[in-house]
Amino acid sequence: MDTALVVACISAAVALASAAFSGWTQLQVSKRERESRLEERRSEAKVVLDRYRGPLLDAAWQLGDRVDNIRNRSFLAFLSNGSGRARDARLSTLFRFAYYLGWREYVRTQVQLLPFENEEDTRLAATFLNDITRMLASDKLDGQWAMLWGDEQRGIGELMTEQPPGASAIVRGHASFYRDYDKIFAEWMERFADDLFSPDRVRSSNRLQLLQWALYGLVRQLDEKGAYGGGWIERSATEISETSPQVSVRKHEPELRTHLAALKPPTSSLSGCRPPCSGTARGDSAWCQCRPVGR
Repeated sequence: MDTALVVACISAAVALASAAFSGWTQLQVSKRERESRLEERRSEAKVVLDRYRGPLLDAAWQLGDRVDNIRNRSFLAFLSNGSGRARDARLSTLFRFAYYLGWREYVRTQVQLLPFENEEDTRLAATFLNDITRMLASDKLDGQWAMLWGDEQRGIGELMTEQPPGASAIVRGHASFYRDYDKIFAEWMERFADDLFSPDRVRSSNRLQLLQWALYGLVRQLDEKGAYGGGWIERSATEISETSPQVSVRKHEPELRTHLAALKPPTSSLSGCRPPCSGTARGDSAWCQCRPVGR
């Protein structure tokens, strides 16, 4: 074979190999850059959750406590004409729903396109947030009774977020909500309120029971130090473990139970805790059930 032809073939092969190697190297570099950006965004999602963990946790705890109070502690008795607290009972309850939705919307806008639902540190929290939205929005639970569509939940959350001049956005407090309820919130919440404050429906409500369970899951997931507990948390754990699954009548229950089963039993070194609860089926007995004073 002609030497020049051999040299040419070798040169061509080297050139092709070099081009292939260069292309492979560029692909690897691009892959590492994408992975690095994804990891950075995952870290940002965790930072966002940690930044707003406290207020979101408190809002979820307060709402869960009121839902439990309505279901199990005769709170609706305050709505009777003789109590003198009917309007306060009504507005304070609606405030707890709106306050949670305000912080939920605030966190959502801060996270935006971050991989909040794909990172291990934040996935389960995001799952319970979605469960809560679903329990309120689904017409498969109690029909349309006490139903708030996802868009309505976001709208109430947006109305709860204020932007004072020259300051960061904040979520309204109770006084601001109470003052502006008739003007701003009534058209969004009155239909929901008329349903919610009907004692005959509350006692048998699948929506409220599963909503309370989902709030329990979110509190448990966010409460890394085991500081939030107390009566309604303990009652929820017992109710979840002792209630037989009702898949045929409660469409979202199997998924919610799967998410609840993924919770890790936290520990707490706080003093003054009550003894661990008993009778739970998923390891919750390892949790020191307590809550901050005055909560």
